[in-house]
Amino acid sequence: MELRLLETFLKIAELKSFTRAADELCITQPTVSKQIVDLEHFFDVRLIDRTKRVVTLTKAGEILFQYAREMVNLKKDTIEAIASFKGLKKGKMTLGASTIPGIYIMPRLLSEFKKRYAGINFELIIADTREIIDNMENGSLDLGIVGSKNETAKIEFRKLIDDTIIFIGPPDSPGPITLQQFREYPLIARERGSGTRNTVEVSLAKIRGLEKDRLNVVAEFSDNEAIKNAVMSGMGMAYISELAVLGLLRDGLVKKITVDGIPPIKRSFFIITRKGKTILPQVKVLMEIIDKWRKHEKK
Repeated sequence: MELRLLETFLKIAELKSFTRAADELCITQPTVSKQIVDLEHFFDVRLIDRTKRVVTLTKAGEILFQYAREMVNLKKDTIEAIASFKGLKKGKMTLGASTIPGIYIMPRLLSEFKKRYAGINFELIIADTREIIDNMENGSLDLGIVGSKNETAKIEFRKLIDDTIIFIGPPDSPGPITLQQFREYPLIARERGSGTRNTVEVSLAKIRGLEKDRLNVVAEFSDNEAIKNAVMSGMGMAYISELAVLGLLRDGLVKKITVDGIPPIKRSFFIITRKGKTILPQVKVLMEIIDKWRKHEKK
């Protein structure tokens, strides 16, 4: 069995299309079909259900998917490790980060890394905390930064830096406000799965009367820029990382709203790696750059 057959199988499973998989792999559709037939002959079982309009995996295909992903990721790691052994002149790493560290922390750290190791390329995936953790668990990421911990035996969490989540409103917002006013105030929330949302809901749930089903949530956004624009346009109040609005606060475009009875909401960002997965040399160097930045920020 050749690994390229597994790579084709994974691409079909990802895109749910023989045609799109062929386009992305730069081979013909008949070649893709033949490779899957060869793979099914090898295992003597049908792996992909072709009877429906949408391509789906059979039960056997779902089992193979888990192992194929591990094997292809191991191939990638092996290639990168050998390339790195030659002196970090070439290579690649796949990184993931939740929204705040992905937008406001990682770019400057990756810029510093790129200055030192121009031949190492990287892909940065920005998504919510839950998705980044899922991607780390399935082995598709080399390193990640997330805004909350999750109970999983597959991932190692290392604290990176603390963050403060604040409430903001338009410049003419009242303040400080009471808990009753807070419950009535139109609130813009982050999407489900967001580390910021999870932290806020856990913190507010400790205060009687501020359970999530008693808040006046008028909208949910998955993008911080959309949240900031919605606040500036007067849609309501929002909670957001202070890192994301330092410039707007300084320029008076939004106002920090304090609520009597709600203590400061703190959370931490964590570096995550997969337990048992070899850490590539280029990832180790990036972690050293991150650690140096963390120590500087804590001063």
